[in-house]
Amino acid sequence: MKRTRAVAIVLFAFLFGGSSAEVAVQAKRAIDRHLAAEEEGSAGELVAFELRGAGGELLARPRLLATPGRPAQLELRDPERPHLVRVALRVETTREASGDVSVEYELELPGQPLALGRVSVTPGVEQALDLGEGLAATLLTLPVPSAAFDAYLAAERQARLVAFRDRT
Repeated sequence: MKRTRAVAIVLFAFLFGGSSAEVAVQAKRAIDRHLAAEEEGSAGELVAFELRGAGGELLARPRLLATPGRPAQLELRDPERPHLVRVALRVETTREASGDVSVEYELELPGQPLALGRVSVTPGVEQALDLGEGLAATLLTLPVPSAAFDAYLAAERQARLVAFRDRT
């Protein structure tokens, strides 16, 4: 009887210990996958343009998330006439070995010639672009997800809140 009980206890310990070791290994793998998915820039890049006219007036602020190596497109339409496209932006980003981001862009505005080009930018650093015909732009890229992206979103929320309070 004692021998059977000892075998049962040892067998139970191996079964229980082995299964908990397997659970621990699977949990570690799941955590590693989650952390890899949360690496800075794993989702792509925020590409934000700020377009200004000849007099310095703000024309548009198109922003979009672009996955490296895949084209992304954004159309801003007139709210009163939805069939009218006010700004069309197409971008394709690639990450360079130096850490910079290469942005290939096409920008269309009504009454303006097509602006297109390729520029290499450092993430988090604004870069001024002269698009010709009195049109200027400021370009900003940020890795998504990242602390810089989170700070950018918080600043945008704060600016909207202040603008809302000023209107009321």
